[in-house]
Amino acid sequence: MAKVGRIVTRALRLLRVVDATETPQAEDMTTGIESLNDMMARWEADGISLGWSSVSVPDEELPSPVEAEEAIRFNLAVALRPEYGVPIDPDVFQRAEDGLSALRRDTLTSNPLHLRTRQPRAGRYNIKTDEYGC
Repeated sequence: MAKVGRIVTRALRLLRVVDATETPQAEDMTTGIESLNDMMARWEADGISLGWSSVSVPDEELPSPVEAEEAIRFNLAVALRPEYGVPIDPDVFQRAEDGLSALRRDTLTSNPLHLRTRQPRAGRYNIKTDEYGC
């Protein structure tokens, strides 16, 4: 598992805010961690359940599966882009989209939808229950 600081640093490198030999300043790390928590809370609310719990320091382990790290890193770069007002490379944006799509697909595969089939029956339609009744 990666450290939170490593994910934030790599996202900032994807934006070219820091170069490969630099470490982010404390302000940039704080901004990155806040954006990471916001993004992951949104994903959890949208049903992409990765077991996220908020992080606060760069030395914490990333509370997500290893296979989600790339998607998190690229999407964090996209989320941070407006903060820094820099253009984003099309390949970074594409990898972010592809990674998020893969996570959605994985979530759907592990938690398939079970649709109830309803047959109209004699009786009246109940708008509160979305069913036909007697």
